[in-house]
Amino acid sequence: MDWNLPRKKSARVRRSNPLGAAVFLLCFVVLVSSVWSAKNGTWAVSVDGQPVARVFCFEDVQQALSSLHVRYGEAEVEAARTRVKVAQVGVDGDIPLVGPDELEHRLAEALGLAQNATALYIDGKKQFVFADRATALRFLERVKKSYTVEDGAEAKFLEEIRLAAVKVHRDEVIDLERAVRLAREDIENVTEYKIREGDTLWDIARMHDLTVDALLASNPGLQENAVLRIGEPLVIAREKPLLTVVTTAHVVENREIPYQTVVRRDPNMPAGQRKVLEPGRPGQEEVTYLVIRQNGRLVAKERLEAREIKAPVTRVEVSGSKIVLASRAGSGQLAWPVRGTVVSPFGMRYGRLHSGIDIAAGTGTPVVAAEGGRVIRCGWHGGYGICIDISHGGGVVTRYAHLSRTAVSVGREVQRGQRIGAVGSTGNSTGPHLHFEVIINGQPQNPLNYL
Repeated sequence: MDWNLPRKKSARVRRSNPLGAAVFLLCFVVLVSSVWSAKNGTWAVSVDGQPVARVFCFEDVQQALSSLHVRYGEAEVEAARTRVKVAQVGVDGDIPLVGPDELEHRLAEALGLAQNATALYIDGKKQFVFADRATALRFLERVKKSYTVEDGAEAKFLEEIRLAAVKVHRDEVIDLERAVRLAREDIENVTEYKIREGDTLWDIARMHDLTVDALLASNPGLQENAVLRIGEPLVIAREKPLLTVVTTAHVVENREIPYQTVVRRDPNMPAGQRKVLEPGRPGQEEVTYLVIRQNGRLVAKERLEAREIKAPVTRVEVSGSKIVLASRAGSGQLAWPVRGTVVSPFGMRYGRLHSGIDIAAGTGTPVVAAEGGRVIRCGWHGGYGICIDISHGGGVVTRYAHLSRTAVSVGREVQRGQRIGAVGSTGNSTGPHLHFEVIINGQPQNPLNYL
């Protein structure tokens, strides 16, 4: 019998209802047939004359067809209804006996509503359905390749990937190019924020309505207590990308090895003069790095090993340390350390020796070295405040006191006229000025005799 029986209109009569009688009769026939089938036979379902399956109850057929309506759409199932036939048959037979769920799958396949396909699951969730397994594998390789920077890099997904055979409606199957495009759009849905002065991870996360954990997850390698560098970019991603391609590669780079400079002091050469004995030349090395990226972004670059190809050549210089100071009546050999007026001379003052001269100048005025030499003191020195001492060799030292800041450090070689600090009023000082001393063999001398 046809499972979708034709409907007939009934004539309207005053005292009887043929439609009600027909419905009652049909229900009675179905009830009797069902009882008979349960004891004496089954229901055979066929499509286009080809057997599909048998069921015990006619209601199983109705349930399977109702499920097809819901899953594949009523219009599409109705268009194929004339191809389905249901008939009572005996208990024995070659046609498989199934339940309503299996009947639904068999009918969908026989009617061309469902097809074999391959579903791609990402972290347990079905994301794409491809026509076959080969297409799904090509999709995964295309995504990996699109985010692989280094040749020969090993690529894998951070997420759990699983492929499974499924039967789906043909409209659920996605083509390869569209799937790749959708995946890339999801992966690249991120923005970049450059760190500004005063930023903290908590400030940046709050600014973008994120948690600190979410911000750290978007920036692998960043630690919660890391020092943020101004101008360094951070990735801002509101959601975890659909796929995360992790690539690892061994990268070999040729890098320059800087040469060192050795300065030899020559007491017979005038201070401030330099002579190059051996020009330095940089070397070269072959360095192997382990480079790790996520979706093309560099997250780690670890130096594994280095092989020296060419050794660097040390630069050798000779620096003069001899200072010929003028006599008390001489013309002067040292440069003025700052421009200004001498407001307090060398000599006895208030019953004690004023061991230098005070040169008036505004706070921040540059202070320069009176002669080339090596810094032997740089920092706070009691009543001198911030103080710099420079040794010029031959027992000659110049002192620069009450500075506001310094521009050199202990051990550094300086040249005549090189900026070493700035005028201030630190220590025992009543106003901004430079206290300048000339010390020869440990004894302070009048600086005006040597300027």
